[in-house]
Amino acid sequence: MATFTIAQISEKHGGDTTEYLPHVDGRVVCACLRLDYNPGAPGVILPGDDPDVQLWASVLCQQGGAIPVYIRHQADAWEYVGEYEVERSSQLPADIAEHPRAIHLAKIKVSRVIWMRKI
Repeated sequence: MATFTIAQISEKHGGDTTEYLPHVDGRVVCACLRLDYNPGAPGVILPGDDPDVQLWASVLCQQGGAIPVYIRHQADAWEYVGEYEVERSSQLPADIAEHPRAIHLAKIKVSRVIWMRKI
């Protein structure tokens, strides 16, 4: 398994090293997902309720096209898992309730569910 640092991912795709949906010029350029926040990743992304997080999740859902997805396995070791595109998303409470986060992160409210499909 080849892994990359967050700095290498940022150098390759652009965007901020602190964002899980790095963006450049109004487009999400990749996804860097932690399994404790997104236990269904890479097939399911669970954005939180922070306004900035909600904004970029919305942009991802609307922009179309595939993005590279990375999964974090340990501190600063991210595995490239392929190119994914948004299949659909939902902000319905019933859909959100079907996708719980890790217990220690349950206090962070999920704002939507984004289903991704591999290209």
